[in-house]
Amino acid sequence: MQNKNIVFCLRRDFIQKPGGDTTQMESWAKVLRRLGAQVHIHAGAVQPEDLRNADFVFIWHLERLHESFQPWNVARKLNIPVVLVPTYWRRQKAGIGRAFTEQIKLWARCVRHGRDEALLSMFFRSWQISRRTLLQDSAILAVNSNAEKELLLRDGARKEQIRVIPNVINPEEISAIAQQPWETREGIVCIGHFCPRKNQLGIIRALANTGLRITFIGAARPMHQHYFDRCRDESFGRHRFTGPLPHHEVLEFLSRSRLSICASFAETPGICNLEAAGMGCNLVLPDIAPVREYFNGRGYYIQPETIDPSVILKAFNEKPAPELRLSVMEQYTESVLERIFSTLNEEAM
Repeated sequence: MQNKNIVFCLRRDFIQKPGGDTTQMESWAKVLRRLGAQVHIHAGAVQPEDLRNADFVFIWHLERLHESFQPWNVARKLNIPVVLVPTYWRRQKAGIGRAFTEQIKLWARCVRHGRDEALLSMFFRSWQISRRTLLQDSAILAVNSNAEKELLLRDGARKEQIRVIPNVINPEEISAIAQQPWETREGIVCIGHFCPRKNQLGIIRALANTGLRITFIGAARPMHQHYFDRCRDESFGRHRFTGPLPHHEVLEFLSRSRLSICASFAETPGICNLEAAGMGCNLVLPDIAPVREYFNGRGYYIQPETIDPSVILKAFNEKPAPELRLSVMEQYTESVLERIFSTLNEEAM
């Protein structure tokens, strides 16, 4: 994709409420620009003139169709190749409850923005049909692991569409922050927005009688404010809640922490997990296929449904294997991404 004109389409609130997709987008944009591409970023709905000169359109989120279907539809009508970044979270097919919830979101978006032709085209389609359309008719599906690839193939994706593009970190940012010696480190960090899927409440309850103190970095979106309040109430002042922090401050927390913990019920390998490993932290991770693919036996694994506090205590007290940081710095950095993007072009379509 050298010297191409590329448009990135993300959810409307990616600036106000940054997440893993925001970090991924910024990393990809930087690498593509280094390759000579022109990268333009749009939040929310687009107009045909926003895309007309694009060689490729990157669209994030297979699941959040109330955000992604509209720019996808506009790009397809203009015959512009779409690179869909699924940001795949689910471990199994969506049930009736999930499909119904997403259908309501689609209809609400159509009613609110009903003058948009692309949105109107969704009004008489089910969420499941619209999702299948994106899955099967995008030029490229950019997945972050082979495990995610297998999930999508079972959902009906075509093998020739899929390109595995791993999550990566910036080694210069990691190296710019001095890492404290293991013996002087004390903290445990949990990074991510607050929601039931991220399972912060499960961590708090599992560690209630251990004496361990966690710094939770992240905020709650409006629909999960009640969940955030429950987490604070049940922590009884034992844990620290910083809210969202600038990226360099997050890295500084990691540089002096012993352990980073993630207990999500469904998860990608997670850029924050890669950064924690790069900063010399031990990792406690959910036993999920994409996560194991990245970290293999170099992390400590838990079942999110029944978190074993002894695993967390062990990971807190044991120095991480040197191979953990080395593997991340060799396999999951921006230089890897640059090699992939330099060959991902129209011949690969």
